Amino acid sequence: MLSKYSFGTYRVTYQNPLHKEALKFALDNGIKHIDTSSNYMYGEAEVLIGQVLENRKREDFVIVSKGGYIQGPLLKKVKEGLKVDDLVKYDEDCFHSINPDFISEQIEASLKRLNTSYIDVYLLHNPEYYLLKEIKGGMTAEAMLEHYNTMQQRIKRVFALLELKAKEGKIKAYGISSNSFAKKRSDMHFLEYKHLVGYAKEIMGDKHHFKVIQLPMNLFERDGEECAKWAHENGLEVQVNRPLNAFKENKMLRLASYDECINYELLLNQVKEIPNEHFQEALKELLAIENEYRWAGDVDDIIEYEVIPYMVNKAGLDPIYFQLFDNFLDGYKNNVKSKISKKVSEEIKIEEPLDFYALKFLEEKEYITRILVGMRDVRYVQKVLAYNRS
Repeated sequence: MLSKYSFGTYRVTYQNPLHKEALKFALDNGIKHIDTSSNYMYGEAEVLIGQVLENRKREDFVIVSKGGYIQGPLLKKVKEGLKVDDLVKYDEDCFHSINPDFISEQIEASLKRLNTSYIDVYLLHNPEYYLLKEIKGGMTAEAMLEHYNTMQQRIKRVFALLELKAKEGKIKAYGISSNSFAKKRSDMHFLEYKHLVGYAKEIMGDKHHFKVIQLPMNLFERDGEECAKWAHENGLEVQVNRPLNAFKENKMLRLASYDECINYELLLNQVKEIPNEHFQEALKELLAIENEYRWAGDVDDIIEYEVIPYMVNKAGLDPIYFQLFDNFLDGYKNNVKSKISKKVSEEIKIEEPLDFYALKFLEEKEYITRILVGMRDVRYVQKVLAYNRS
């Protein structure tokens, strides 16, 4: 069932050689589908894909990209005066737009970063941000209906643009990636989908290029099954994201298993000998919080965005200790994640590896076409490959 899997590039960048190694390894070992977005690391994920595919047959691989988010450097330009129509200012760090002119520009920018003449599937990325902003501000049911109708018109208008891009050969197909497809119909954040095929047919008839729906689904979040089944029945490809990251009772769970580091104490004793006072103080703080992480993703974020920059830039860690420190961090992360994953496994009463169980759950759904798994490390790719050989 390896054909069901896609290499997810959320938080992947061309600047990290480990990410490049992981993508190369995946493509060399049978994974043909790559999922990305213009805002994944502000376009750096797309650059990495372009670099890795440069000397490969482009037609052997499927690239899915997305547009709509305005973040990072692009957000800075917009705040400095770059004009974007139908602009949604969701918060200070996230603007959004699915205006046809903006999406057209984003497609061209993605093509350039990906170093390709076409994108296989282009998705509108969470177009419901328009509604989310209004809901966050509070509004009456009457106002809600008005805004909902406005959003639908915006979707229909950009579908016409995407049909044009398909005619030009810039994209082969298009669709929508929406977290709101996975909500209950009674939820204010739910996004209706049953009219979408009709929009495409109004524009292009039965030869339309609206072909894909993408939404979150996993062991704990199953409300999107109705949307997925509808899409399957209507001949659309169903792509599932967040298969291993689940919300349960407003808490995030990582549905993956991790092995404890067998030589952790040795690595810990070695880093305790590093002659740097600032480093040792930070190390004590890191050890003090090892039982306080809410979910496995927290440890990655704290290590990558707080610990490593501090140790390297502020603590002044001598480069000769970088490899030793990196080895210790691997062991530290594995131990923390192992404890967290065991708690989740105990909760759902399974003995087999948690990620194997979670992925097989989705694999067995006939209406799911593709499962998007984040594979920033060769080890993550190896896990997917191993499970598919078992």
